[in-house]
Amino acid sequence: MREEIKSQLGKLLGLKFQYAGRASNLFWLGFGDIVQITRRDRTEETAEYALHVQCSWRITFGNKIVVASRDFYSPNSQCDEKNEDFDWDIQGNNRFDERINTFQKDKEQLIVLQIDSDEVGGLNVTLSGGYKLEVFPDSSEDDEHSEHWRFFNRKENNPHFIVTGNGIEKV
Repeated sequence: MREEIKSQLGKLLGLKFQYAGRASNLFWLGFGDIVQITRRDRTEETAEYALHVQCSWRITFGNKIVVASRDFYSPNSQCDEKNEDFDWDIQGNNRFDERINTFQKDKEQLIVLQIDSDEVGGLNVTLSGGYKLEVFPDSSEDDEHSEHWRFFNRKENNPHFIVTGNGIEKV
């Protein structure tokens, strides 16, 4: 599994990190050139490569965690601690939304320098500037709903490269 992951994600080497965000608790990142794609009769600009993560992950700088997956479920710094109506899934409400925006605003142009993996689908993406994205599957589930992360080219209509509890799938 390790070598196949490194081979597939090796396409990112030397490419720019463009952006990151979320849809509910799915973490998405864009890499490479900005391209125009037509989807559902709409043309949009997007990064050529997408990485969608549905397991634990973190972005680090040296020995500090900049932003991580559990930040989805914590209120941002503007929320009152006594606010019992905190809804993590509203855009802008949680610590992730706040910290990923700061990360993207403050960062220089980041380039993918190195890709590494392990035998259970873990992924390390080393970026310039001392940043690192670490993705680590954290569930033993191995059914059809056990997707940990997927990688795909938004410009080409190639199969998605998906790491699940059952191994690698191409859909």
